[in-house]
Amino acid sequence: MGLFTGSDLAVNGPGSRQADALSWALFALSLAALVVRRRRPVPVACVTGAACAGWALYGHIGEPLNLPVIVALYTVPVLGDRRRTLWTGVTAAVVSGAVALIVGRDVVNPQGLPVLEMIWPLVPLLLGEAVRTRRELLAEYAARAERAEGNGNGRPPAGSARSGCGSPGRSTTSSPTRCPR
Repeated sequence: MGLFTGSDLAVNGPGSRQADALSWALFALSLAALVVRRRRPVPVACVTGAACAGWALYGHIGEPLNLPVIVALYTVPVLGDRRRTLWTGVTAAVVSGAVALIVGRDVVNPQGLPVLEMIWPLVPLLLGEAVRTRRELLAEYAARAERAEGNGNGRPPAGSARSGCGSPGRSTTSSPTRCPR
């Protein structure tokens, strides 16, 4: 993460601000925050988002500068719940749009349109939500399989009519079936 973000910060395109002590301090703060992202994902997303906004407001241009906040935003839904993801997404979109409005769009600092800038923080959040939902689904499948194996004989619990064969003389399905004897 630091390699891509640091190289983008060090190499300045035409019209971009040269990296100075404040730029490198934001870089160090952003990477230091990522170290604790698994324990405190929302505060880390706030710190990395503030650093990203600081770079944009300070005049730096470059998409790899967004990488720390993208990783932090991905972590929020993976380790959290849907409500926290929703509030983080709303906050990130509003802040990103506000920064785009403040910075503006001109030749010197080509920040994207505010509506487009409001969308990019939602991408890592949606990806993280998909990963978390898949993990929950797989855990549910594993729990079901464990419960099914818990009976010991692999047969469904008593009283369930899997094959349509209930007690003799009584059909549990509407269509006639042959029961093994």
